[in-house]
Amino acid sequence: MEILLISVVAFLVAILTFFSGFGLGTVLLPVFAIFFPLPIAISLTAIVHFLNNLLKVTLVGSHARREVVFKFGIPALFFSFAGALLMM
Repeated sequence: MEILLISVVAFLVAILTFFSGFGLGTVLLPVFAIFFPLPIAISLTAIVHFLNNLLKVTLVGSHARREVVFKFGIPALFFSFAGALLMM
């Protein structure tokens, strides 16, 4: 039953954040934390976040403007890794 609940919540939150652009981790992490230890909940949230981003790129990536991707997307990629290293 827990797997069904987690799957439904993850699916609904992924749909919601597709349109809003934010909030996946904010909603999903507390749900995962109820059922899993915190390090595993954080890892699962990261996995769902990554898969959700892959879905977004697949669905709307061809409509992205190149100059916006180069100005914001590429630096965001590098700084996300820098931020993750600072958290360690």
